[in-house]
Amino acid sequence: MRVLMVSPCYYPVKGGTETTVRNLAIALNKIHVQTDVMTFNINQNRNPKWQGKTEKIDGIIIYRIPALKWINSYRFTAGVNFIPSRFTNILKDYDIIHFHEFELSFPFFSALVKKPKIIHLHGINYNFLKRHHISRFLLKHLTHLYISISKQMTNELINLGLPYSKIVYLPNSVDTNLFKSGKRKEENMLLFVGRISQSKGLHILLKSLQYLKDSIRLTIIGPPDWDVNYYQNILKMIENENRKGKHEIKYLGVKEQIELVEWYQKASLFVLPSFIEGFPVTLLEALSCETPVIATPVGGIPEIIKNHKTGILIPTGDSTRLAEAIQYLLENKDIRLKMGREGRTLVTKHHSLEVAAKKLIMIYDRL
Repeated sequence: MRVLMVSPCYYPVKGGTETTVRNLAIALNKIHVQTDVMTFNINQNRNPKWQGKTEKIDGIIIYRIPALKWINSYRFTAGVNFIPSRFTNILKDYDIIHFHEFELSFPFFSALVKKPKIIHLHGINYNFLKRHHISRFLLKHLTHLYISISKQMTNELINLGLPYSKIVYLPNSVDTNLFKSGKRKEENMLLFVGRISQSKGLHILLKSLQYLKDSIRLTIIGPPDWDVNYYQNILKMIENENRKGKHEIKYLGVKEQIELVEWYQKASLFVLPSFIEGFPVTLLEALSCETPVIATPVGGIPEIIKNHKTGILIPTGDSTRLAEAIQYLLENKDIRLKMGREGRTLVTKHHSLEVAAKKLIMIYDRL
């Protein structure tokens, strides 16, 4: 079996979807399912490069095709952003085409090649698809199966008219051999990992610090999103909070996975006060390192965070409730450590790469 995964962005671009694609491709190759990747040739800021390139990383052949414009992987559009012939010629060498959140023009042109296809949805813009009939029509008719990463997403897909029989549930996974508990946790250290976008709620976390009784250290890791104004406001909030002198906040930008592990291992708590989510890999990474989580009940998060067992769920946009949850866990070390252990158990049992790869082969066998 030869599988081609098609993703708008890929390593070294870093994000939840990019990490998932890379991890799944590596895991499948380890169990002798040849899996390669096709992606756009773009830089870290998703700006296009006009030349194509083929390379091999982690034993995976990566086809980087020229992009004609800036990449926005969060919208379903029918706009063409590539030269179709370069795309379809590559598909012919593979048995299964596995799309990851692509512009729908890719499945559209892939119809020229009669191969089984899967669209793996890491997040959907439900309201957009509800309004745009052409995009919804293409989504419904250009693939054999859909992979949904959360139960909420499955319900949304059904509401959009997609047949339940074609929807397969496969939650995200994490490399539990890499992300594991390590050094002793540092006291009063908070960690945020994610794109610096309004939907991730970093501003809510920064606002919550004023309500904390204890001084904390907060480490922020992640790339800026397309909203430059939001990013600049976040930098100002960090500067203002540091100027007060009570808390210490560091923004480290983007880090490699091996560096991320060390930060997860050191952190007392991982905080992700998102407004919108799919099934965040960062939560799995934190729990796999036995770091308890404070998050909001959006997307697939309630499927990972069992309230007061592996973490605490707080209402979206509520900085005071977030501060209360942070203060509670900082003051109760035994509860915090127990939550971390429970989180590690949950992830190793249900969300390891080995579990995901076996499930994915079963999905491929349905085609």
